[in-house]
Amino acid sequence: MTIRKANSSDIIEIVEIHMNRFHNFFLTSLGSSFLRIFYKAFLKSPGILLVLEDEGEVKGFVAGTRDNRGFYKKIVKNNFLSFFLIGIKLLFAKPASLLRVGYKIIKSDKNSIIFAELLSIASKKNKRGYGKLLLKGFESEVNNYNPDLLPVALTTDYDENEKAVRFYRDSGYVVLEVFESFRGRKMYRFIKYFNNI
Repeated sequence: MTIRKANSSDIIEIVEIHMNRFHNFFLTSLGSSFLRIFYKAFLKSPGILLVLEDEGEVKGFVAGTRDNRGFYKKIVKNNFLSFFLIGIKLLFAKPASLLRVGYKIIKSDKNSIIFAELLSIASKKNKRGYGKLLLKGFESEVNNYNPDLLPVALTTDYDENEKAVRFYRDSGYVVLEVFESFRGRKMYRFIKYFNNI
């Protein structure tokens, strides 16, 4: 098993894993075309996109940023044409989704603390510890260039999500806050400081 930086040829596999693991999630509802643009944006700094390969096949991925300050604005700016074109499609197919995306971009700039952020992690079903390896790989990648010693944060659902909550707690993350996201969805924000890694 190896963890490496993703490249553009991995995007289709990453999107497929995302679609299979996050069927009822908002980003999945935007479709595979949106997800291809979204994950491709993580290939540019300050994005982080890693894949786990096992037996010559991509079995999982992790995506995030080294620094949450203005990250969503940066990925839209760095990939403006692609996001603009998919935005026009969404305007006609799912106009409410654009409001939610805009809400996320604006809200992300109002975080009270600065952190590196894990935004998505998923693998094909397995009993080989892919999730733990991907999480460690992400933490190492953040740590490789982290002059400000930023902690790593992530959000996950509060309700009916015991397995994920236990996974993050067992990996050294602690609850920073419980908050409501778009339309009152209750969420945890977990955080891990580098002196705990």
